Amino acid sequence: MSDATQAREYQESRIEDEPILGPVLAMPDGRIQPLTWMERLMVRLHLTNAKALEARYFKPVSA
Repeated sequence: MSDATQAREYQESRIEDEPILGPVLAMPDGRIQPLTWMERLMVRLHLTNAKALEARYFKPVSA
């Protein structure tokens, strides 16, 4: 049961469409990361996902 509780507490990043920026990565901490042209293409072709992109742009809290 504690595993289910921990899974609910964690928020995954997601790909969203912003009116001006277009496709962006919405991080769990509230940051918005614009995607490069290549990242947009990879998302469109389903070659990557939000979790993989989050790992690329992850910044530790102490940084």
